[in-house]
Amino acid sequence: MKIEYFALLRDITHKKEEEWHEPAATLDDLLQALIQRYGPEFSRWVFRDGEFGRLAIIMVNGQDVRGLRGLDTKLSASDTVVLFPPVGGG
Repeated sequence: MKIEYFALLRDITHKKEEEWHEPAATLDDLLQALIQRYGPEFSRWVFRDGEFGRLAIIMVNGQDVRGLRGLDTKLSASDTVVLFPPVGGG
C-alpha cells in the first residue's frame, strides 16, 4: 500500500510517501507498525493517552476513517493511506 505523510510527519519520517509491503490488516495494525518504525515522536501525533485521534485526519482511499471503522478500518495492498497532522494557525 502507499502511505503519504504531510507537514511535520514528513520531518519525523524523512519521507513524503512510501510503499508499505509489511502485513497490516487494519489501520491499527499499520499505525502500530509505523510507531515501531518511527518511534515515540510519531506516536505522539497518532495517539493521545493511548487513544486514537490526535491526527487531524487519516484517510484511506480518499475517505476519512472517522466515517469508516476508525482503527478497525480494513486495509489491502492496493490502498492509499494519507496522514495529516493537526494544523494550527492564526
